[in-house]
Amino acid sequence: MHDFSCTDAADMYYGTLADRVRFFKESKEGIEIMCRAMEDMRNQTLKEGMINVAKKMLEDGTITLEKIAEFVGLSVDEVRKLKTDQNM
Repeated sequence: MHDFSCTDAADMYYGTLADRVRFFKESKEGIEIMCRAMEDMRNQTLKEGMINVAKKMLEDGTITLEKIAEFVGLSVDEVRKLKTDQNM
């Protein structure tokens, strides 16, 4: 458990884990991989948030599918599928 709370690979006891931490924190390739992973997580979280907003807009029932798609950045087909899924 000690190694999981370490912020510096030099403080870790388990060599394999320390090597991987060094790779992801100190090498250009590792940093790029982690940046892409963080960007992907951010984008997924943003999309999930927009889907939730679209669902609330669909519940309201006063906004067209096209406007919802425009406001939340989804395609009209994606919004239509959300509407179909909500009605099930």
